[in-house]
Amino acid sequence: MSNVCGRATAMTVLTPIRPGRLTFTKLGFILPRKVPWMTEALRKLSFIHFARWSFIEAIPQNGMPQRPERPRYAYLYFESNFNGTWDDYIDAFSYIMPVRMRLIWGTSYGFPGAKPVQRFKEYITHNEFEADHFYGAYPEHTATMVLNALSLNDKFEAFRASSANLAPAEFAAAWRGFVHSAQTEL
Repeated sequence: MSNVCGRATAMTVLTPIRPGRLTFTKLGFILPRKVPWMTEALRKLSFIHFARWSFIEAIPQNGMPQRPERPRYAYLYFESNFNGTWDDYIDAFSYIMPVRMRLIWGTSYGFPGAKPVQRFKEYITHNEFEADHFYGAYPEHTATMVLNALSLNDKFEAFRASSANLAPAEFAAAWRGFVHSAQTEL
């Protein structure tokens, strides 16, 4: 499967937005930026490596003889990389953030709502595109593992700086303390 690289899965979804609804759809992205509690649940989903939404309103000219094109509809373009299965990813959004899903896809043709989840999955499947190529820098690691490694590195650098001039017995005690405090990142 070209949408899978190690533990990570890629998803690309393109949905047409109903005429006259583009402004409302854009507001669905602006409002959560101004009201932090609306994105709190999303920020807690640690299995997401990356997610992005974009609007496609025109296709620019790519040199002659192609001319700029304006599609019949504006489109909502969504792409994401995540750990785990496709089903679990859709389930998480359906159950944890159904209102946000309505704000995002509610103006797109055919959106059935986030619940029941089976209809939502059928909608995503119908509008999904398989990746031609998907690369992951750390294919055998989850997003949480990478974040833990970065956190551990920061803690280790602080330990190294603070323990540089310790006597051997003091260093041994400090090392045991460091290992104990870093257990969640190991």
